[in-house]
Amino acid sequence: MNSSLVTVEKDIRTRNQGAAIVGEYNPNEGETIVTDVLVVGGGPAGMVLGLALSINGVDVTVLESSATSSRSFRGESISPDSVFTLRSLGVFDQLPAASHMSVDGLRIVDSGNPVLSLRFEELRADSELPTEVPQDVLLDAMVAAADHNRLRLVRSATVSELVRTAGRISGVRYRRDGAIHEVRSRVVVAADGRYGTTAAMASLPSRRKPMQRDFLWVKVTAPDTWDRSCYQVHMKADSHVMCIPTVPDLVRLGVNIPPGGLREIRASGLSALHAKIGKLVPELADTVAEQVGSWRDTSVLDIFTSYTPRWSTPGLVAIGDAAHTLSPVLAQGVNHAILDGVVLADLLPAALTHPTDISVDDACRRLQEIREPSVEIARSLQMRQEMAFAQRGVVGEFGRRSIYRAIGNSAFLKKRIWGSIYYSLLNSDNVTRHAVDRLAARRAGETSSV
Repeated sequence: MNSSLVTVEKDIRTRNQGAAIVGEYNPNEGETIVTDVLVVGGGPAGMVLGLALSINGVDVTVLESSATSSRSFRGESISPDSVFTLRSLGVFDQLPAASHMSVDGLRIVDSGNPVLSLRFEELRADSELPTEVPQDVLLDAMVAAADHNRLRLVRSATVSELVRTAGRISGVRYRRDGAIHEVRSRVVVAADGRYGTTAAMASLPSRRKPMQRDFLWVKVTAPDTWDRSCYQVHMKADSHVMCIPTVPDLVRLGVNIPPGGLREIRASGLSALHAKIGKLVPELADTVAEQVGSWRDTSVLDIFTSYTPRWSTPGLVAIGDAAHTLSPVLAQGVNHAILDGVVLADLLPAALTHPTDISVDDACRRLQEIREPSVEIARSLQMRQEMAFAQRGVVGEFGRRSIYRAIGNSAFLKKRIWGSIYYSLLNSDNVTRHAVDRLAARRAGETSSV
């Protein structure tokens, strides 16, 4: 890994070390934790839910299978709606300036010719910009921003089964350090991601749709001549490279490969990967050849979407990728995971004041009613982009270039497409925005009283 990136990540962990230790909880042998809300999964969805619930005064326990928040090649792109949300919850107060960077535009190049250029400030002046921050750094900042009197974070915890009482899910059993522990709660939240098993244990099956590509990710130091102010997509026929700048001076490259095609790519040799990237992005050819010297410098993301018809069952609700996996296009997976968590944290406190669990289950059903339409808008846009990526042949490629040029020349279309995805919280009637505002007001009140 680039040494300057290690320095930035070490800095954020050093700064938040005391807070993170306070937030982490080590259960005693045989201890049963009793909590209002149990969250399975400490990724963006689970941690923002834990943070938001702690702000709202709810006792919450988060179980995370990893021993640390370190995670390589995970989503680092934060959409403007989520940037606004995290800033409102105090997360950015925990991030040193060097740990994140804003991105101001998008550039699409097809067969060596620019076909679309966009500056995000054209969409909404004086609004948040997409932001790049390593996910482990972001998760540590979420822990640091939480109320540690209300949030327990238990690491190295792997859920083995659900606990049921009178037919209703009422907790989990989990394995940690070779021992079995138990958590009892009013509601369990499955936030364990695209490969999680908690929702399936609760008989909430999802339908998976594979895409026509997977991604092979590499990360290199950007040359001085590279424009790090914008996202770039370089394509030719049905091959493409997504170029995403990140801190401190890096660029992440996502190269499309056939679904399940890693073995074939490796059999062709690392030089073939260098050549593929160099053909699509000549400006980075030498950099990639010099810095990607082993397959250990790569990581594969299998791309699919999933749809869960029913997000909840009595005693349990799924959020984020556990409920609706999205493709990497426009970084909407992390965005909707964060917004799911905020809305659920807004719905649950009032429901938990009732002595029976009917109101809790109603709140979980209400989450899907509020959030699913926005998720499906993002999914629809992503599917259209996936089709564009897959075009090849004279007619298909010409049509793709023509569409991109038409969009690039129309301020209306730019705002219609990216504004609806990136800046939905700016709409005054947006229910999710109201949830964010209530959480921000609650946090501001608690902060001012300290």
